[in-house]
Amino acid sequence: MKTPLIIERPDLQAWQQKAVFGVMTAVFWVAWFYLWLPLVTLFGWLFFGYQFQFHMIRLEGYEGFLNLLAVYALVILGMGGTLIGWAIYNDFRFRGMDRRKPSAPPSDPQLGEFLSRPALFFEQWRSYAIVTVHHDSQGRIIRVDPVDDGAPEVRVP
Repeated sequence: MKTPLIIERPDLQAWQQKAVFGVMTAVFWVAWFYLWLPLVTLFGWLFFGYQFQFHMIRLEGYEGFLNLLAVYALVILGMGGTLIGWAIYNDFRFRGMDRRKPSAPPSDPQLGEFLSRPALFFEQWRSYAIVTVHHDSQGRIIRVDPVDDGAPEVRVP
């Protein structure tokens, strides 16, 4: 007796095979609809072209459209004028002032107070070209290992 093919027995397929089959089916359905897109677009152009001609030309809807364009132009000019006015006001108000100044770097005593370490450590760490900083789970510095050859390792108490 021959065993049935997996295609005829979907219950014998693994879930991966079923997933691939579903994805492939969806991809090819999308491709099938994509092939029909030019024809659907043509019917849309014909139908809406007729609707446009009927409403704009026969019923003289272009007059309302032109009025709406004038309103849109006024709104755009008003918003643009407001932004330009605001920019000019700020230019006069802040002319010659540079408010974007970098903050001063913290001093060693300030760093020591923030990290609860003596300032001596920061001077030593700054003397190394490359260091590896180890932290505990709360983010505190445990130790600093210099990478320089022959440099002593500085341990944080």
